[in-house]
Amino acid sequence: MPTVINIVLPAFATILVGYLFGRFRRINISSIVDVTINIGVPALVFVSLIKHDIVLVDAVKICAASLIIMLGCLFVAWIVFKLLKQRHSGLYLPISAMNSVNLPFPIISLAYGAPGMVAVPLFYFPNILFIFSFGTYLMAKGSRQHNVREVIKQPAVYASLLGITVNLFDIGIPRLLVDAVDFIAQMAIPLMLFILGYTLSKSRVATLPTTLLSSFMRMGVGLGIGFLVVQVLDITGVLRAVVLLESVMPAAVLSSILATKYDNEPQLVSSVVFVTTLASLVVIPLVLQLLG
Repeated sequence: MPTVINIVLPAFATILVGYLFGRFRRINISSIVDVTINIGVPALVFVSLIKHDIVLVDAVKICAASLIIMLGCLFVAWIVFKLLKQRHSGLYLPISAMNSVNLPFPIISLAYGAPGMVAVPLFYFPNILFIFSFGTYLMAKGSRQHNVREVIKQPAVYASLLGITVNLFDIGIPRLLVDAVDFIAQMAIPLMLFILGYTLSKSRVATLPTTLLSSFMRMGVGLGIGFLVVQVLDITGVLRAVVLLESVMPAAVLSSILATKYDNEPQLVSSVVFVTTLASLVVIPLVLQLLG
């Protein structure tokens, strides 16, 4: 799968740039985090959701699959940490929420073309809502009222709802406006990867056994639940392949960004994101070959 490797490598190159920059320079990374979360990500979410026609039945199945996989991984992580008598409020998000943007978008486009890309934003919709609702609530570590306020303040939640509403109800938007938002959206992915690299430059791989265990729960358990979900929901063809690929994706870069923003185990969360992203260089080509 050399073509897949060629697509995945630019993401690692951007992470490397952030890492090297962080090794030699110290900046206020929180400002870049705020720009990414409040401007770049909402623009990317909205544009992704309006670019492809959505069939309602398929939308329900893909959204349900995304939610079940995330909740399944979350439940397994809760059981495992309970049995190990460990408390890791920061780790639940990277274990349950996969990277559903910068790696799957180009890989699925290459492997399955337009039919595959129809399913990507459908899978991404509950993923981004989960990250910026439950994920923010979990990471914020404040009072219940404070955490709810943090969720309400997230622009990506409103961008997701607006994007899927525009698509399903076929609401016309001027092309000039779409192009402008699309242009802004292009900054989100490199900024997310840069932030990850910068964060990693300030930390070491924390608690290796916990990092490896969490990484396995994200990718191994995620793929296992993915196979179960496509059978139960009778998802077939290209949509089945997309769900399975998404289920094995590495931990969401956004989980590292939120962990940094709220100072909730940022080193450990970034370690899981880094290890799973590194593992994806091998795992994703193997899964693509398995799917045929």
